[in-house]
Amino acid sequence: MRIGILGAKGYTAGELLRLLASHPQAEVTCLMARVDAPEPVAAYFPALRGLYDPAIEPIDLERLIEQCDAAFLALPHTAAQEYAARLIEAGLKVVDLSADFRFESVDLYEKTYKVEHKARELNSRIPYGLPELFRDELKQAPAIANPGCHTITAILALAPLMRQGELVDLDRIVISSLTGVSGAGRKPSDITHFPECNESVNAYGVATHRHRPEIEEQLSRLAGRKLRLVFTPHLIPMSRGILSTCTAPLRAPWTTAEAMALYREFYAGEPFIRMLPDGEAPRTGAVMLSNFCDISVVVDEHARSVIAMAATDNLVKGASGQAIQNMNLLFGLDETLGLIPAPRRPVAAPAAG
Repeated sequence: MRIGILGAKGYTAGELLRLLASHPQAEVTCLMARVDAPEPVAAYFPALRGLYDPAIEPIDLERLIEQCDAAFLALPHTAAQEYAARLIEAGLKVVDLSADFRFESVDLYEKTYKVEHKARELNSRIPYGLPELFRDELKQAPAIANPGCHTITAILALAPLMRQGELVDLDRIVISSLTGVSGAGRKPSDITHFPECNESVNAYGVATHRHRPEIEEQLSRLAGRKLRLVFTPHLIPMSRGILSTCTAPLRAPWTTAEAMALYREFYAGEPFIRMLPDGEAPRTGAVMLSNFCDISVVVDEHARSVIAMAATDNLVKGASGQAIQNMNLLFGLDETLGLIPAPRRPVAAPAAG
């Protein structure tokens, strides 16, 4: 498949290029962004020097259509609406990494992002791109809306509980989510400037973060009724990774073994979900640079609560890896193509003795 990337300068585009370099069925033929003149890939991603011939060029939609079978839209929110319809009309497969088509309710999107949605009819045709939950809907879609990074991590942590309303109080879910600085994007700001974020942790978007409505909409869909939840993200001094800890009170006695059994059955056969052994909690370092989501669940019998935890790499499973998984589905390919790399983090030496 001949691949084009619109918005080829940001972190998610860089991750797409890193992963596609080892994809056996992908050829990147077109890189475009809002630039005035062609620029080499290495100008933005020095680690990719020599891997790609195409330069990053000004956006020319008709040339992209001519040269590509598929397009990743790694554009700022609202920009994808400008291009998606023409690409789909021309027969390209499209995965949008922005929030433009993530919401079933366009009104909710407009309220959350405080902009007008200019592609309402198209929005109804683009499904939410979470194969672990909605695989059958994605295979025949004209395009896929890639989930947000906090969103995918929290939803995967909580999804098995959504049909357990007799056991779990779904109206009192609390999510605490820790993220690395790359989640804020490539454009620097006061809170992501190194002297400000290094050796410091802070909550942000408290009670107002844009991923909360997205999480609520998808969990409500799974639960079969409207849910409201508490979601608090925190910025921590590392480059990448998300750890979501989700808690909810229990309505009836339950054990960790029973919860683990539920989760293992729910995610059986999922290539990118790794259920951890009882007593082991997810770590962001263990999923770094990978498309895996590590999950664990514990019942706190003292507090009569269930605690579900998930770790992802926000730039891979939380963005570009998930996008490639979705594109593989659109082309009828094995979902794992290009996404099962060798370990990238040193393995700890075994204990002596």
